[in-house]
Amino acid sequence: MRFARYEAHGEIAYGVVKGSTVKQLTTTPFEDYEVTDHEHGLDEVRLLAPCTPSKIVAIGLNYASHLGGREAPKVPEPFLKTPSSIINPGDTIVIPREAAEVQEEGELTVVIGKRCRGAARADALSYVLGYTCGNDVSARQWQRGDLQWWRAKSSDTFAPFGPFIVTDLDPGDLHLQARTNGKVVQDSSTSDLIHDVPSIIEFVSRVMTLLPGDVIMTGTPGQPGYLEPGDTVEIEIEGIGVLSNPVASE
Repeated sequence: MRFARYEAHGEIAYGVVKGSTVKQLTTTPFEDYEVTDHEHGLDEVRLLAPCTPSKIVAIGLNYASHLGGREAPKVPEPFLKTPSSIINPGDTIVIPREAAEVQEEGELTVVIGKRCRGAARADALSYVLGYTCGNDVSARQWQRGDLQWWRAKSSDTFAPFGPFIVTDLDPGDLHLQARTNGKVVQDSSTSDLIHDVPSIIEFVSRVMTLLPGDVIMTGTPGQPGYLEPGDTVEIEIEGIGVLSNPVASE
C-alpha cells in the first residue's frame, strides 16, 4: 500500500495512492482507518512530508562505501535530527549563509507504525508501517568543527523526506540512487547496509521509545554530492518513488 499526506483546498489529510489518484482516509494510517470515496488527482494536491515525527533518528557510517577507510561501527551509531528541519517534497533546501560544503545524503527512511520499546530483532519489522525516501542534508564544515552536530544536521530545511510511505517492501534489498541536476552521485543497494533495519530498531528501542510516525534514516552510501544554489537534488528508491527538492542560498 502507498500512503500520502497532502493538502487540498486548505485541508491536510492522509490518503491511499493508486495510480495517479489519492483517496482520503478517515484518519491517519497509524490508527484504524477507512478509505473514503473522496478522491483527488495527484496533480491536484500538494504532497507533504508523509508523516509528522516526534523525532528523526539517523544512523551514521552505515555503508562500507561511506566509511572512507574508517573502521565499521560495531553497533549502529544513531544521532538525532530535529522535526523543525523537515520540509516537504518539492520544497527548497536553503543553504545557511555561514554554511560550507553542504552535501545531500540519500537514505532509505523507515516509518514506525506503532509504539516500539525493547523490540527484538526477530520481530522488529512488525513495528514498521513502511518506508520512504530521505535526504540527510549535512553541512560538513560544521559537522567537523562543532562539538555537536546540531546545526550541521538540523538546520532548517535539512530533512526532506517523502513522497510516499510504502508498505510491504523488503528493506534489505532496495536500489537507492541520488542525482544532482540529473547526474548520478550515489548508486547503491540497501543490501550493503552494515547494520540492517531490524538491528537498528532493536538497538535504538532498547533505550528510546519509538512512537507512531517517528522516522529512522538508515545511513547513506558512497560519497555524497555537494549542493549549490540552483541545483535540484533527487533521491530515488526502488518501489517508493522520487524525492525531489531544489536548492537555494539563504
